[in-house]
Amino acid sequence: MAGKLPRLAIILGSFVTLIAYLYHVPNSEGVAQMDRIRIISASMKIINFVGLVSETLGFAPAWYIQRNSGLVLKKLRKPEVNTNLEIKDILIEDVPARIYSPSNLNNDKTKLLPAIIYYHGGAFYMGSVDTHHPLTRRLALKTGFIVISVEYGLAPEHPFPAGIDDCMKVTKYLLDSNNAKKYNIDAKRIAISGDSAGGNFAAIIAQEFVSKSISKNIPRLQVLIYPVVQFFDFMIPSYLTPALHIFHFGRAGQVFQLYLNKTITDDIIINNHTNLQQKKKYRQYVDWSLIPEKYRQIYKKPITDEIDGNNELIKNSEQLLDRKLSPLLVDNKELAKLPSTYILTVDHDRLRDEGFIYAERLKASGVKIVHHHFEHTFHGSLTFLEGIFELDIAHVMLDDIVKYVKDNL
Repeated sequence: MAGKLPRLAIILGSFVTLIAYLYHVPNSEGVAQMDRIRIISASMKIINFVGLVSETLGFAPAWYIQRNSGLVLKKLRKPEVNTNLEIKDILIEDVPARIYSPSNLNNDKTKLLPAIIYYHGGAFYMGSVDTHHPLTRRLALKTGFIVISVEYGLAPEHPFPAGIDDCMKVTKYLLDSNNAKKYNIDAKRIAISGDSAGGNFAAIIAQEFVSKSISKNIPRLQVLIYPVVQFFDFMIPSYLTPALHIFHFGRAGQVFQLYLNKTITDDIIINNHTNLQQKKKYRQYVDWSLIPEKYRQIYKKPITDEIDGNNELIKNSEQLLDRKLSPLLVDNKELAKLPSTYILTVDHDRLRDEGFIYAERLKASGVKIVHHHFEHTFHGSLTFLEGIFELDIAHVMLDDIVKYVKDNL
């Protein structure tokens, strides 16, 4: 009996520690519905752990577990009754996509509607039209417009530039009036949109269309939802300030290694991917003075601009500074060509500050810009629109986006 008690105490202690770890969500002051957010956070921690164990034991890699965890959530959804929408999975230029159309069109090809082309987020290696279906479906229902969600190729099977090339193909095709009519779309009233990595795609594609003679028509709006717009400075205040982060997947360099199909070491997160010449060249585009002062109380100015980087990492990361990956790193004269823009940022997000910088630079360049910042929520929260993880703030943000699109498209 005496020997069993210590073992029982160890088991009980381990169990209590595990529960405390799963329950604990730091930096959550002022954030509503923490009961649900704790469940979300615990789920993400479990997925991360399962992925780590799987990879360590030589089974599926962690990124594969992370990506496919979304399929489990899909099975937990209630069956849908789409009385007002016709939803089809189609191919556009050999790229899979899902199209949401009002059911009252009745094959009337003379009726043309505005459209939103949506590129889902997921760090370039996760996400799908299914993970973002609750969002794109509601966008179609609430706007009455046609929505096309692009199932672009994901890294590492399809590294850069495969994913953005897929999105570009679909967008170019639909901006052609003859093609757009096949789907009841008015090619002159198309918005492009995306969240996180998808926001990166939207920002880059908008720049491509306005800077090159790709199509007679260009996107009328770009709607960027907590977008990633630069890979130059990973030590801006929003990367360094403690915040509520739900998604903790992989080591620092993993996303870039998967996306670029090159060896990217973890010291990229301390800006060791740039040399002194590059730091001097690109700093003008990532101007800390455009970040609200309240976020610069501790970290007041760039930290690593006088520190040279890691030569091998610099070589492998060179692409990250290209405008086709970092749309913030262009001159204002290029930004001035962009269409009307909506940018949504959130407080608990490493991408917060670059969103502020991009919004301010667009404004200074004369672009018609609406920037709405939501303080008490986290990166990725817009996708929690239904089920056990449903968040009120997701509906508030969605309604804000819908209003902007309906007013401007």
